[in-house]
Amino acid sequence: MRATLRFRAARSILRRLLLSVFRVRVEGLERLPSEPPYVLACNHLGWLDPFLLIACLPASPRVHFLGKRSAIENRAFKRWILRFIGGVIPVESGKLEHLSAAVAEVLHEGGVVAIFPEGGVGPTEGQLQRLRGGVAHFSEQNRAPVVAAGLAGTSELWRGKEIRLRIGTTVEPASPGLMLAAVERALVAAIPPPATSAAGSRLWPWLTHLLR
Repeated sequence: MRATLRFRAARSILRRLLLSVFRVRVEGLERLPSEPPYVLACNHLGWLDPFLLIACLPASPRVHFLGKRSAIENRAFKRWILRFIGGVIPVESGKLEHLSAAVAEVLHEGGVVAIFPEGGVGPTEGQLQRLRGGVAHFSEQNRAPVVAAGLAGTSELWRGKEIRLRIGTTVEPASPGLMLAAVERALVAAIPPPATSAAGSRLWPWLTHLLR
């Protein structure tokens, strides 16, 4: 689960690109557990979210993402990027046993599994949809803590937009019902308030739909 040279190079290019286009603010990296494995639970606002996490989180341990196959393979360019970077676990309906085995393999090898537990893109900045139970199931099944991460500013994109990532508290494994409620509270606390937009023209508004 250590970052390969290719991944580090791709991450470096991605990081430089994002920091040149957006104003990215990251808070709380020191709250990440000193030792993996763990599950990272993050709210979901747009296509940029996984790329932002790759660019802003430490290169090692490697972060592996759960993503709906229909969403991660809907464009050729997106497929190429994700396959080059690696670390994507496709989610397909009816194959939950294979998904659980893939998540367990990453965690048991000392990696990090990132989940957007809302199950889809949230409709509103600063608000959280009802969480699905997978994040609690994977945590309890593998005795792995869940780290809450909050994003703001990625639902609409333009050049110079302020984007914020905040690492919140860590929730220790518990029974699925208690775990899900605790993760939801941690996520709500971690989500930064949306930045106020300055008046005037927005450069490159097409970024919002670039890889949807």
